Amino acid sequence: MPVTQKDIAQRLELSINTVSRALRNMPDVNESTRKQVQAMAEEMGYYKNLAASSLRTRQSNILGVVVTDFRNPSMGDIIHGAELVAKRSGYTLMLGSTNETAEDESRLVENMLSQNVDGLLLIPSMLNEPLLRRIECEQVPYVLAARRYPGHLCNAVCGDDFAGGAAAAQHLLDLGHRSFLYVSGLEHISSARDRRDGFLWQLRQHGLNEHALQTIVCDNGPTDKLISQSIVCDGGRESAQRVTEQWLRSSSGHPSATAIFVFSDYAACGVYAALKAAGLRIPEDVSVVGYDNNEYSSFLTPPLTTVDSHFYQLGQLAMERLIAILHSPGEPPCAQIDMPELVLRESTAAPSSAAN
Repeated sequence: MPVTQKDIAQRLELSINTVSRALRNMPDVNESTRKQVQAMAEEMGYYKNLAASSLRTRQSNILGVVVTDFRNPSMGDIIHGAELVAKRSGYTLMLGSTNETAEDESRLVENMLSQNVDGLLLIPSMLNEPLLRRIECEQVPYVLAARRYPGHLCNAVCGDDFAGGAAAAQHLLDLGHRSFLYVSGLEHISSARDRRDGFLWQLRQHGLNEHALQTIVCDNGPTDKLISQSIVCDGGRESAQRVTEQWLRSSSGHPSATAIFVFSDYAACGVYAALKAAGLRIPEDVSVVGYDNNEYSSFLTPPLTTVDSHFYQLGQLAMERLIAILHSPGEPPCAQIDMPELVLRESTAAPSSAAN
């Protein structure tokens, strides 16, 4: 017969409730008791019957985490941070990727809802706001991470992307740069817009004219008077390489900007590849600033100057917020903002005299 929690409780002379809470890593069980219970469970060959537990408590102890692209190391940082917090509270994660499409996002979330997840942590595609109302109708708690729907009142944990973009611009301005390219993610993504807007704001503070910035965006054309060029880019590594190569061809191989600000470190890998294929040196010919400070940014050649989004901590904060909502469902929605940090490395330098 399968080993039950009652068997473990009898062996240790503890209550079944204590054993149950220890096996779920609940914080109100002291550490020595929790370790004792879990060691005994392993010794006796205990396996939790999740289906029976879900029927009894109407809780699955499973939380859905929806990210945009498993290939992006920053998504891994968010998952890692979220998982650490979830484990400590006795939850298991169900993961999925939307590939930045509303169709995949809807299908994935519907599947998670059908599996009776207790809550959802979403990095939204920004193409599917009705999905949030669908989740709300199901009365399933959720938290948005890294991105936000402007005007939609819900729980969200995001970085201050406007401030991050402004910090990147100030660094390049301090080095003496006055001509820039922004390699953006998809135009509808809030973080892509906010990073560009912060960068543009800082340029305006220095009195730069409409020729200061070129932007590679994914929309129908320029939307700001400082944007002088528009090429399609989906924000990924391969797309960033392709559009940077296209930009270089349009300027006969001679970059028409001395510094490039890239939407993410993941996309910056593509920018590096395009510049090096064209025989351009970083930072001697073109300076490059990324965003996110993912684990690979310091291993690029040269190491990438970037803006740290603190995605690991952001994943922790988002999961802490989700679990807090589960325990106190009447709390009003709120947004938490994490401040980014500029990380200086070797991919930026003063523009060469030839560039000036």
